[in-house]
This record gives sequence, structure tokens and C-alpha cells, in this order.
Amino acid sequence: MNDKQRIENFNRIREQLESQGYSSEQCTISIVKANVMALVTAGPLAILCLVLFFYINNTGEIEFSIMGLLFFYVLILISVFVHEVLHGLTWSLSCEKGWKSIHLGVMWKKLTPYCSCMEPLSFEKYLSGGLMPFIVLGLGIFLASIITNSIFLLALSMFNIIAAGGDLTIALMLLKHKNALIIDHPTECGFWAFSEE
Repeated sequence: MNDKQRIENFNRIREQLESQGYSSEQCTISIVKANVMALVTAGPLAILCLVLFFYINNTGEIEFSIMGLLFFYVLILISVFVHEVLHGLTWSLSCEKGWKSIHLGVMWKKLTPYCSCMEPLSFEKYLSGGLMPFIVLGLGIFLASIITNSIFLLALSMFNIIAAGGDLTIALMLLKHKNALIIDHPTECGFWAFSEE
């Protein structure tokens, strides 16, 4: 589905909801600001996890090799893809049309992958899909790093926690729309909130 089709889909849903008495509010953030905010929201969490790891384990050997570095780079690329799929899978469970309502793509001008849900969801369902990569790839891999005392997994979890910083920023923006229906903005980073008047 291209930008034009996503915009048409969004406009159709917006007209339908507004005809039912909903008011709409656009809540977006630029990609640049989202990346800066990622450090503000996720940075302290990453540092906390780092401190916690070394407090619990007291050790951790760092082994450097070209193959290890290459493997880490491959896992980073895979986790970027899995990050977006986790958004989509979680949201699709709440969509009437399931996975057909999910669009994965890349904003090539900004080299930013994205996942977009084409149906309005409740605050709770949208939030759960928004935070799933942080929970699974960030906190999940961090927990695995503590259990295995793996610096390698710790580094991978740190990347994924920071990568979810934009999602954490969106989650904070969502908090003032707890009673609204939420739908992804068709072309920007963020969402539209539809509230009953």
C-alpha cells in the first residue's frame, strides 16, 4: 500500500468517525525530534539496565573478534526488522482485518523503517503494540543477558532499548488520550486520536 492509498484509507476512517461525533487531534513528531527524544526517554533506562547488569553479575568478559562484530551487526539488522514486525503482529491481533490492516515499509528519504496500523484501536491495544518491541527485544534480551552473564546480549539489549526510544516517546504522547480511538498517522511519525465529544 502506497502513501496515497494510506491517506485515502485514513480520510475514509476519519470522515466516518467524525460523522459519528468524534473529534480528532493530530499528534505527530518529526523523525529528528523522535531520535533526539529516544535518548531522553530510553537513554536513562539503558543506563539503569547497564548498572543493574554489572551490579548483579559483577563480571562479564568482553571478547573481541571480527566474526563476533559481524555477527552482532547482522543481529542488529535483524532486530530492526523484528522490531517493526512485533508492532504489526501485536496490532493485527486487535484488527478486524488482521494482518491485512498492517503496513510495513521504509521512509527511504530518512532511512527509517516503520510499521503502520490502518485501523483505529483503543488506547490499550495501540499502546501494547507500540511497546512490544521495547518489552521483547529490549527488556527480554536484557533479562537473557543477566541470566547468561553475556556482554554480547547486554550490548544487543542496549541497542534495542535505545531503538525503542521513539516508541516510548509516542507512548508518553498517548497518555493524554486514554479514552480515545487511536490510528497511525498515514505519512508521519505519530498518530491521530479520536475522542467522543
